[in-house]
Amino acid sequence: MKTLKDENLNLIEKTYRQLISEGKEIRKLFSGNPNEQGIRFPSGPLKKSYENYFNHQDYRPDPKGLLVARETIQKYYAKNGASLQKENILLTSGTSESFFYLFSLLAKPGDNILTPNPSYPLFDHIAKLAGVELRQYSLDEEKNWSIDMQDLQGKTDHRTRGIVLISPHNPTGAVLRREELLAITEWANKNEIPLICDEVFSEFYFEKGKFPRAMVESSPRLCFTLNGISKMFALPALKLGWIAVTGEESRVRPMVDHLETTADTFLSVHIPVQETLPSLFREGESFLQEYHAEVHRRRERAIGTLRRFSTIRFVEPAGGFYLMAKIQKSVGLTEEEFVIRLMKEKKVFVHPGYFYDYEKGIHFVISFLTKEEELEEGLQAVGDFISRLG
Repeated sequence: MKTLKDENLNLIEKTYRQLISEGKEIRKLFSGNPNEQGIRFPSGPLKKSYENYFNHQDYRPDPKGLLVARETIQKYYAKNGASLQKENILLTSGTSESFFYLFSLLAKPGDNILTPNPSYPLFDHIAKLAGVELRQYSLDEEKNWSIDMQDLQGKTDHRTRGIVLISPHNPTGAVLRREELLAITEWANKNEIPLICDEVFSEFYFEKGKFPRAMVESSPRLCFTLNGISKMFALPALKLGWIAVTGEESRVRPMVDHLETTADTFLSVHIPVQETLPSLFREGESFLQEYHAEVHRRRERAIGTLRRFSTIRFVEPAGGFYLMAKIQKSVGLTEEEFVIRLMKEKKVFVHPGYFYDYEKGIHFVISFLTKEEELEEGLQAVGDFISRLG
């Protein structure tokens, strides 16, 4: 008997669940969860910090987040060349909550927010909760997934209330160049539109030099920078993110005040993890170096494997955990059919491009965070499968 839940599943997920129920082992190549891929923050500092909290068990919440946590984040940005006031930092229980706060703050029903395409799948759900229209501007695959400024400008109107920048981008791995940041900032300032910069993958930047961020490279009149410890320290279960607000003081102050009021309504951030933040940053430096090296090694493994196949075209990811590839031949299948046949015949599960609102040709998305041996075997199977199609 079919349930309502079954009816709401897409055919790809239905196929996966059916194969699992039949006892098949399916290799998933798209997980961005570091813990699932064998990467874990050392338990010692966490145990010590949590033990300290439970020895004194105090609850004196601050809507913006505990001062000790915000000072830690302020020092993190200062170390990376960004000047930021601790009063203009607000903690959240993760980046999705940060986006909900900002969409709700900046836009009213009938207003719109610009987001990149390919798109992060959860944006649609968050925007629906906030009652906001999303308008997608294009990333140009032929130009290394750079922003199509003409398209972005064409999507802007008098009811545009924010421009979302995701760098490193999920799922393409593209990183905004300084020239792009300057051009976008100029446009945003001219139209009095704030920037919303999602930088959750910023510690995983693989190019030479420092990671380019708007609050350093350009001068937005109002900018919200989002990050957190989920990806940075491989701690998705501890649910701590933040919004850093920068720009002209006359614009920053009222935004921070509104955000503080919203946060005070929920007080959603776990107090022990806030108290733990200083030790996470202090004790996590060596871990982060090893973690970055491991992700870089897996990235190189993915690139090396995919390069064996002339039928697969991709832009090398400059950052993050993800890669989007295009099939360079006629395979006589839709994306959905391709993903389902790959799953059935090779026991490998990749995401189709249309999961990210990208429907130009046949694409698939993988996470190179996947364990190395599994990653290479899986991608080899994908390449062999494509070679036999058509």
